[in-house]
Amino acid sequence: MKTVSLLTPLILASLKPREKEYVLHDAQCEGLALRVQPGGAKSWVCWQRDAGRTRRITLGRFEDMDLDAARAAFHGHMGNSQRAPAPLPCNALTCAALCTAFLDAKREVYAASTLSSLGYYLDTQLLPAFGRSKIAQITTPDIAEWFYAYSRSRPGAANQALGHFTTILNWGLQAGHLPANFPNPAAPLRSNRRLARGRMLTSDQLRRLAAELDSATAKQQDAADAIWLMLLTGCRSGEILRLRWEEVQKDRLALQRTKTGPREVNLSDAAIQYLDRLRKKRRSSYVFPAQRSKKPHRTSVDHAWQTLKHLADLPATLRLHDLRHTYASHAIMSGETLHMTGKLLGHKSPDSTERYAHLDASCLAKAADKVARKVDELLGG
Repeated sequence: MKTVSLLTPLILASLKPREKEYVLHDAQCEGLALRVQPGGAKSWVCWQRDAGRTRRITLGRFEDMDLDAARAAFHGHMGNSQRAPAPLPCNALTCAALCTAFLDAKREVYAASTLSSLGYYLDTQLLPAFGRSKIAQITTPDIAEWFYAYSRSRPGAANQALGHFTTILNWGLQAGHLPANFPNPAAPLRSNRRLARGRMLTSDQLRRLAAELDSATAKQQDAADAIWLMLLTGCRSGEILRLRWEEVQKDRLALQRTKTGPREVNLSDAAIQYLDRLRKKRRSSYVFPAQRSKKPHRTSVDHAWQTLKHLADLPATLRLHDLRHTYASHAIMSGETLHMTGKLLGHKSPDSTERYAHLDASCLAKAADKVARKVDELLGG
């Protein structure tokens, strides 16, 4: 199957050779591809029809040509020989065809869990409702009728499906499948109101948890270290547990595999010092190697989390993922904007970040006191 990917410098730098040769097609330059051979050699290639036969043309070595230069070389070659095949006209492009192209481009970018969730919404909602429709013929009333009918039974799921529709449409614009001025028929719709999910640890709870993490037993130490890094970085548990040392840079984490593809995480001084300490006892290419698992890295710290949570007298319903909520909430309480906090968490939309925003009661009390004093001053008190 043809693998189309939205190539970026970060993705290109992370490519590794496999047992068999493979090819990645550039989603933003139809006809251009990167060939990766088992020995590690990489080259930019395209294909040309000549006397009824298709032959592969090598445009240059990967080491000698960056992405922009490769695209320029491709367009120069096609201009001198034959024109690249025209993209499917917008008025003939079906929703199903655009969704298929999107999935092909994201198959090696998104995590398996993300693809599975996306596939569910496509198979049960978007494709049955709009799959056969031409993209140019889908109207806002069409989207509204489907969305509000779905919202009556599952308002949160309806929001998710609507978000996927917009994501796929925006990708189609970026990849050149749709004209730059193409309107999003879902734009006028407002998502169903949702309350913040999860919960945050208060300042007192954080102090109690920190005390238990610092006094963890030797058996719990690896798990405690992982939980510390989740608190210090706001990363998901899976991102920390499968972290490789090659992804740990001087002042950031260059994560190759996250829920939505590669991303960078800036490290605080505390996180840098913590990782430096762990590096001294490095015994694997993974920061948290497996102890009794078929996988090379740890896949869970749930048992240790339940124990540490109990010792710190934290609510039994508190989840490991709530550490991410805690990171986001304390970032906002320290004065960071939703946009900046979203950047720290790797969110694509401010709406995603808003669901992580919880406020400590002491922070609210300080804010109320500050506002009251200001009003008192204005009243001449």
